[in-house]
Amino acid sequence: MSVRVRYAPSPTGSPHVGNLRTAIYDWLLARKEGGKFIARLEDTDRSPERYVPEGIYDIEASLRFLGIMPDEWWVTGGSAGPYVQSQRLPIYQAEIERVIASGSAYRCYCTRERLDEMRKAQQERGTPTGYDRRCRFLSPEDRARHDAEGKPSVVRLAMPLDGVTVLHDEIRGDITYENRLQDDQVLIKSDGFPTYFFACAVDDHLMGITHIIRGDDWLSSAPKLVQVFHALGYPLPKFVHPPLIVGADKKKLSKRHGATQFSWFMEQGYLPEALLNFLVLLGWSAGDENRELFTIPELIEKFSIAGMSEHPAVFDYDKLNWINGQYIRSSEPGRIIGLCLPYLRKAGLIPEPPPGDASDEEKRIYRETWLDYARRIIPLEQERMKVLSEVVDLVGFFFEDLDYPNGYEPKAVAKWMGVAHLKPLLEKEITAFSALPDWTAAALEASVREITEELGVKFAEVIHPTRVAATGRTVGPGLFETLWALGRERTLHRLRTVLEKNDWPSTGA
Repeated sequence: MSVRVRYAPSPTGSPHVGNLRTAIYDWLLARKEGGKFIARLEDTDRSPERYVPEGIYDIEASLRFLGIMPDEWWVTGGSAGPYVQSQRLPIYQAEIERVIASGSAYRCYCTRERLDEMRKAQQERGTPTGYDRRCRFLSPEDRARHDAEGKPSVVRLAMPLDGVTVLHDEIRGDITYENRLQDDQVLIKSDGFPTYFFACAVDDHLMGITHIIRGDDWLSSAPKLVQVFHALGYPLPKFVHPPLIVGADKKKLSKRHGATQFSWFMEQGYLPEALLNFLVLLGWSAGDENRELFTIPELIEKFSIAGMSEHPAVFDYDKLNWINGQYIRSSEPGRIIGLCLPYLRKAGLIPEPPPGDASDEEKRIYRETWLDYARRIIPLEQERMKVLSEVVDLVGFFFEDLDYPNGYEPKAVAKWMGVAHLKPLLEKEITAFSALPDWTAAALEASVREITEELGVKFAEVIHPTRVAATGRTVGPGLFETLWALGRERTLHRLRTVLEKNDWPSTGA
């Protein structure tokens, strides 16, 4: 049997990271088994708070970002389409009529007011809430009368009143549910749209889905879905319920723990391979507990349902940052430069590139003034980045127009701009740097070492004040690489500004 798995998001906004983990598991299983990965848009809930049309773009962008492209979906189509549930209403209507005719479902004419009163009375009695099946046992005459009067109705599943429903989960084994505790759920709403359970069962069968992978928070409603399959006369696919993703407090991951929408992680500058690697490990293990970094081909090779855990998985933001930092450091500098440029433009540190119809001279000036400069600078901070958006803070001092003491860290100024040898140090550096025939890191280091010997101080007592004078801060890449990247003109301008504006002590008359 060829494996066919599906990712079935609803357009409610940017996908939750938990939903994307499911999509990743689907994709990996399909690739491992040589099967097909299908994406289906479940858009039958049309309530304003649940239906966000532009959320479809976020879903597509997330899948493209991760590189887990479906084999069949609403973008490319396929033999089992359409892949948007709102376009499949005639299919659901035909199937529900068949289920009603079999006696496994019935029309319910209860009004919203009656259901509210029923639920209120149940709560006051302290009994479980649920539909009281009033319409399940209507006579044929009553049903005909309601239909003739044009009363609005929903269609409910005639849940077995006794016995048990058994779900076999590929992770947990057999799980038994008592039927008497289950509700007669709605299958078709009064607006003609199906509910999740009915549309899901119909689509999974007609699309040939062999494995349903979904979070274990769906386990409580699993008997409803199983009974819908039975009512339709469909064979059951295999069910796989990976563990719930929780925060550090062991409660279900939500925005109180931090960002959970996938678009946020994209915007912050997490690399797709880092996010995929991290999300896979939330509830799955390759068997090597000490290993945390995997290439995508390795994940495909090692992935299996047997490696999934039934225990909750903690979403550790620090661990994600560590993994992302590892991938940033191992990436080609050119890739990181290209990914960082949009952050620098958004922050106003570099301008937008010339339009396509700009002259060659305008493009040359932009390249030599901004791109070449960024190409020197960004790789210097690549080792320190945990997320790409940090580039603005890490390299901002290279681009900002520092005007001593404006833009300088106060603590750095207080500690190093008052040392006794600062003035002769700056004077010597300005003279030496101006005369350097080659502006290289090696030449700069050799020059500074000579000045250190002339001043008779420790090397660190030259390095730190030079760094502060040139960058306004105490932390950064190697000093000489930093000065090289800044360039001769910027470096000398900053050193001269400090020399001119520093509050030098009076020597007296």
